[in-house]
Amino acid sequence: MNRRLLIIDDDADFAVATSRALALENLDCRIAPDGATAFALLEAEPVQVALLDIRLGQEDGVEIAARLLARHPGLILVIMTAYASVDSAIAALKAGAYDYLRKPFFLDQLMRALERCFQLVELRAAKARAERQLALLHRIEVTSQLAAGLSHDFKNMLAVIQANVTVIEDGLPIGDGLFPYARDARKAVQSADGLVQRLMGFARNGSAPAAPVDLRDPIRAAVSLLGGTLCAGMTIRCDLPDHPLRSPVAPEQIQTALVNLLINARDATGGQGRVDIVLQHLSQGSDYARLVVEDDGPGFSAATLERVMEPLFTTKPEGTGLGLAMIQHLALVTGGSFGVGNGVMGGARAVLDLPCLGQDQLSGANM
Repeated sequence: MNRRLLIIDDDADFAVATSRALALENLDCRIAPDGATAFALLEAEPVQVALLDIRLGQEDGVEIAARLLARHPGLILVIMTAYASVDSAIAALKAGAYDYLRKPFFLDQLMRALERCFQLVELRAAKARAERQLALLHRIEVTSQLAAGLSHDFKNMLAVIQANVTVIEDGLPIGDGLFPYARDARKAVQSADGLVQRLMGFARNGSAPAAPVDLRDPIRAAVSLLGGTLCAGMTIRCDLPDHPLRSPVAPEQIQTALVNLLINARDATGGQGRVDIVLQHLSQGSDYARLVVEDDGPGFSAATLERVMEPLFTTKPEGTGLGLAMIQHLALVTGGSFGVGNGVMGGARAVLDLPCLGQDQLSGANM
């Protein structure tokens, strides 16, 4: 996280010296000599923490603090003054200040105070992420239930259509003028049946098998499936580990996830781009398998990134808006994580982390 700090102080020498010292501590500092400049800077760019002198020329620092926090309630404010008193400290805290420093102070005192401030920033950000994940999971669960109900009914109707089309196709001579139409209708039914299967898989994503599977197998299957058909014009580079990487997920879930990502890459690059697929083991307190899929297409716009994980949201005229939501659901119900963004090649980058067996568990399982 880029730690950005605003120093609001009319003592230019102090502000500049403090800013330079904090820059050595990897803090990105801005300086405002008065309240008006501070408000203008806060409107122009995001700032997480502000240091405010309680005596700011003819301005009342406590009054400025109240106005700052009223307009920017997420701002963490630290009051500083050379005129320390119990009354001024109480007034500053009542105005919403998070902490209070008395001038002069040492750099280590300031850094301890700022560290507490930025820890609070990180906790707030983590809380916001957790709330978004919870809301997203709820939407995915609702969509999953809807998909299950629709899939069941639609599959029954497809079975009737399939049976009738088969009878018609079998009863027509190959040279009959209606034969191609019957054949196309049968293929359309088969395609629709494939969509139903994906929807039903989405609805069943919560049930993982007891036996972990080697993730390399469904990845190879997905690449083989699309490499010679839908993605035949693309360059697909696959970097898989030499040893098994086992995770308690159904192989068709991984294969479907990768197929969705590869089709997205194909659509983004016009079917002529490059895709890098990397599977690796990570140790982050626990063992995880990380699957990274990155293409060299145009990437995501900021507006699309805001909504790309939402079920039923799509930028494609014929898209369902369920592909990424299905992968996100898989990650959430297995205790993993899934995220998308723009990668180093400039294109889209998807990262799926799934719990997996560690090397010691693999050795025991193979004995």
